[in-house]
Amino acid sequence: MIIKQILSRIGQMILVLFVLSTITFILMKLSPGDPVNKLLHLDVANVSSEQIEQTKAQLGLNQPLLVQWWTWFSHILHLDFGTSIQTQEPVLSELIYFTPPTLVIAFGTLFITLVLSLTLGTLAAVYYRTWIDRVIRVVTSAFVSIPSFFLGMLFIYVFAQKLEILPAAGIDTLAGYIMPIIALSIGMSAYHIRLMRSTLIDLYRSREVKASRARGMSESYILFKDIFKPALIPVISIIGMSIGGLIGSSVVIENLFDIPGIGYFLVESIRSRDYPVVQGAVLMIGAFVVIGNTIADIIILFLDPTQRYQHLKHKPLWKKKAERRVKQL
Repeated sequence: MIIKQILSRIGQMILVLFVLSTITFILMKLSPGDPVNKLLHLDVANVSSEQIEQTKAQLGLNQPLLVQWWTWFSHILHLDFGTSIQTQEPVLSELIYFTPPTLVIAFGTLFITLVLSLTLGTLAAVYYRTWIDRVIRVVTSAFVSIPSFFLGMLFIYVFAQKLEILPAAGIDTLAGYIMPIIALSIGMSAYHIRLMRSTLIDLYRSREVKASRARGMSESYILFKDIFKPALIPVISIIGMSIGGLIGSSVVIENLFDIPGIGYFLVESIRSRDYPVVQGAVLMIGAFVVIGNTIADIIILFLDPTQRYQHLKHKPLWKKKAERRVKQL
């Protein structure tokens, strides 16, 4: 039955990507501006109307909107994102070139967030209402509301300009990733630390924990057997939902630190009205978000038995009675 639920999650992911691609295509067509104007530099050059129409025909912009959508979507099914209007290079090859820096920043941020939320959140819950808990609460409360771009500018001023120990821009070395990842991790980690702490505290007050204490179980056994696994479920769920915000923040961070990632490439393409690149970049970012959420849902299916057997709650009454009679026999 878990395979059926996994296939259902994958089907939902495909449907979301289809809707996202269609909405992206429509919004790009409705947005002001014309890629032909940018391509032919109509604001500074004298171009004949015949040349303008010829360029539109080459780009397929003179066809009806439904025909343009079907042509684009049919190519997407074959992983053909079209050709960039500005560079005349395949969009997919350019996206593949700009993807690795974004993935390094995203995975680095998620790794640090997961490590900090599990360790500090557990520490704050175990030492509830002690000075350790109070320090963690004060620090997370201070950092949870600070925007990542502000931390990025602060890091550039301190570590790049004053101390000169980290590069202010670019990724010529691995050190170029340190400040962007930390800037994104601080606010995200502060929120998840507070979530982990509150979840563990609620679980410490549950009947299962009281029963384990009554049986004489040690606190370490209670933490790792009764509490830690259920506490991971809301954290993983929220991390999956936070991927969209993480990708959105990486767009700002990549432009702040001049990192050639998908966010940086997307902003430049929007400025030049490069429709195929914008559509392909938005679809790829959406795919990362949807795949991340789907993976988080699948992990929760393995961690939470109630999610796997949720379908049993919707069985008809006669079927439940029949199953009970079969068990009695």
